[in-house]
Amino acid sequence: MASAPRNRRPARLTPVKARLAAEIRQQLLDQGGAAHRDVVIGRILQRRGLNGLAADRARRALLSAFELHAHPTPDSGAPHLFDLPFGPDSHRWALDEAARRTPPAF
Repeated sequence: MASAPRNRRPARLTPVKARLAAEIRQQLLDQGGAAHRDVVIGRILQRRGLNGLAADRARRALLSAFELHAHPTPDSGAPHLFDLPFGPDSHRWALDEAARRTPPAF
């Protein structure tokens, strides 16, 4: 028997997700505004000195923070900061045009 789908709560902005988004934003700025997500995440993990399970948890958290700020819902409280310039299946991350021009509000 198939299990019933779990109800997921909508993603909301938290101080942790805001800090993670700021790290992603800085890394994208350092890369000229766009880079492959594995490069962005890898550099953040390297800077933090994480590996193993801690790196896996941080990677999932970074992906979640990116998603929240790439596709914020009106009730999430998150600003739109990131884009997927080559479409929804792309792993290329980029700063939203407004995020390139303005200092972070975190």
